[in-house]
Amino acid sequence: MSILDKRPFLYDISIMYAAYHLKANELNDEVVKTLKTVFQQNEIVILPKEAYTEIEKNRHNEIFTEKLEQGIRDIESGHGIVKTMAELEAM
Repeated sequence: MSILDKRPFLYDISIMYAAYHLKANELNDEVVKTLKTVFQQNEIVILPKEAYTEIEKNRHNEIFTEKLEQGIRDIESGHGIVKTMAELEAM
């Protein structure tokens, strides 16, 4: 069993990436072999945890912003339910 089989990872088929979480001192020939098998001829990027966390935060903010903007467009086009704060408190 590879060390990568024992570690948590994120895999998103829609954008084809996997995030393997391990310490730098855990990198060895077995890990490199597994990465070569998984990614074959694809380019891979190795990031420090802090950079990865910042990228994920920005990606999730973009998704939230897109959903929020879609909701605004829905309301502006007459779809959705619009209530005032007073109406919500009265419910």
